[in-house]
Amino acid sequence: MGDYRTTTGEPLPPPTRVRRARLWRGLLVGLFLVGGILALGLIYRIERYVPAVGYVTTEEFAEVRAPISGTVAEIVVDTGVQVSQGDVLIRLDAAQQVAALEEAKAQLSRIQAEAARRQIEIAERKRTLAEETAVAQLRLTNAVRKLERTRELVAKGLAAGSQLEDLELQRDLSEADVNSLRNRDLSLFERELEGVGQEVKAHEDGVRLAELRVASREVRAPISGQVLRYDFVLGEMVQPDRVLMELFGGARQVLRLKVAERYAAMVAAGQRYTARLASYRGTNEVIFTGAVENLRNVIEGDGERTYRVAYCSFEANGRPVPPGTSAEARIYYGDSTFWHYLLGLP
Repeated sequence: MGDYRTTTGEPLPPPTRVRRARLWRGLLVGLFLVGGILALGLIYRIERYVPAVGYVTTEEFAEVRAPISGTVAEIVVDTGVQVSQGDVLIRLDAAQQVAALEEAKAQLSRIQAEAARRQIEIAERKRTLAEETAVAQLRLTNAVRKLERTRELVAKGLAAGSQLEDLELQRDLSEADVNSLRNRDLSLFERELEGVGQEVKAHEDGVRLAELRVASREVRAPISGQVLRYDFVLGEMVQPDRVLMELFGGARQVLRLKVAERYAAMVAAGQRYTARLASYRGTNEVIFTGAVENLRNVIEGDGERTYRVAYCSFEANGRPVPPGTSAEARIYYGDSTFWHYLLGLP
């Protein structure tokens, strides 16, 4: 009872006890494999990194922007040119500013001519006053002398006493004329000259302001270095927030990398990086390595995304790497288990 019977000679199916044993063995093997995979995922470490893009620059560099909005009228230098601090790089259209400067200069010339005329006039009036004062003083001196001589003659009985009254009156009138001329307020002339000088100075300030406005249409090099020109053309309207050129000065090269803002908290000074440069791709690909030296705390943007800038050490190891060479890099910030990496956990 309980045994299988066959009439065709086929093998009998395994007993229930055997089937259960096989099932348990399969489960144990599966659990062992799963446990082994889980254990390997916990043991195996994967190095984590954040992506970054940038370019090779120099330790001393500067971005060149237009100080004001304007249309590009002249591109004075191009990529690769060595410039000195203060050299003109770009000129913006300045027709209106130049016209305003010429008008300011013309107004200054007119007011200077008018000031010169008024100064001559005031000087002439002062000279006339001095001459009138001198003449009045001579009259007074003559009146006093004549009065003294007449008194002597009257005392000797050689002249009538009635003449003294007329001479005393002449003396008093002459003295009054002298006092009137001497007491005239000369500060009026000084104040008038001061007013003329202030008017000239105001127009000179206007000319200097107009010159500054013309100068503001010239984009000059903030440092000495080699030029890297970006993509802009004559006649194009440019804004102050747009980088037109970069200048690279100094001998030491660095790698300037942009790190997306969402990764910025993972990056710190001292972390290593690997980078591929645009000029060393394909069959001659070279992996450059270095370390993050510092991070700019300022968040920058390129219109759509925000990022932080990391400055990294860079060694070309004798290879020619011109400033401005673009790079794609990985900045390594640590490692994690395979499962953390697979699930996207930090």
